[in-house]
Amino acid sequence: MRSVLLFSLIASTILIIACGPPSQVDNGDVAALQAADGQWSAAASRKDVDATVAFYAEGAVMLPPNAPIITDRNSIRQAWAAMLGPNTTSISWKASKTEVAKSGELGYIYGTYQDSVQDPKGGPLVRDTGKTVEIWKKQSDGQWKCIVDSYNSDLAPSPAPEPRS
Repeated sequence: MRSVLLFSLIASTILIIACGPPSQVDNGDVAALQAADGQWSAAASRKDVDATVAFYAEGAVMLPPNAPIITDRNSIRQAWAAMLGPNTTSISWKASKTEVAKSGELGYIYGTYQDSVQDPKGGPLVRDTGKTVEIWKKQSDGQWKCIVDSYNSDLAPSPAPEPRS
């Protein structure tokens, strides 16, 4: 009995030492992720399509509201070119929460966005607010890139058009 207890104590001690202290999230990773997201918003605010699209990783997806998933870089670029077109007067977003996995490889951000678009037919300026969710992955060079980008409006949906009789 005594040898079993001694063996258990030694085995437990070895496991504790081998496992080491619990891994901690690197606050530098959280700050770097927040900085990348801020730079991304600034690029969009400047209406710089190329700089905006550069924040996506290879294989990234965009989940726009009321539309299919966008799964290729060229289509993501086309979506941003449309969003940042001549009628858009402003666009920006801000993180509400940023978190990085203990492994340091993945992180997420959720927050809010605001944009303003001029009606091309001369109507009033349309201001929109909404929410975003972004999943980011640290690349082999240490940069953070977005792998999943989703957003949707806080505004009520427009009423469906009346059917023609």
